[in-house]
Amino acid sequence: MDTDKAKKTIEQIFNLLGLPVESITYTLHEKRGHIFSIKSAEFEKISLEREDLGKDLTYLLKRIFNKNAFPGEETFKCTIDINDLQSKTDARIKMKALNAAEEARNLKTDVVLSPMSSYERMVVHSTLAGMPDISTESIGEGRERKVKVKYLAI
Repeated sequence: MDTDKAKKTIEQIFNLLGLPVESITYTLHEKRGHIFSIKSAEFEKISLEREDLGKDLTYLLKRIFNKNAFPGEETFKCTIDINDLQSKTDARIKMKALNAAEEARNLKTDVVLSPMSSYERMVVHSTLAGMPDISTESIGEGRERKVKVKYLAI
């Protein structure tokens, strides 16, 4: 699947939902894969009534794109960022991770975060990855899986 075809697919789905698209930009990120940033003023109005709409649309588009992955790719690793909601969520998770690391340092103890999705846990792990006195570990199972931020005495 080429990026123009992907953009057209996004636009068609949004139009079917009655959500006019103002713009779609594409970037390729080393770790996050293909990123499609979508701007739609109507999405804000509808998403207030149904908060999972962004996640649902992202899931649907990923399923469609994985059926038509780029040549040489087994899966189409992509992020769909509607009105910067994903970027804002990532920033919030990173801040939560940094605060937990600071708390672990100050109290010299482990800090367990609330349950998170696999994507959110990945953001925490990657945010804290380079810290010599902090390590992270996923604990629990299923929907109760969370990240433990551990202080390492150096």
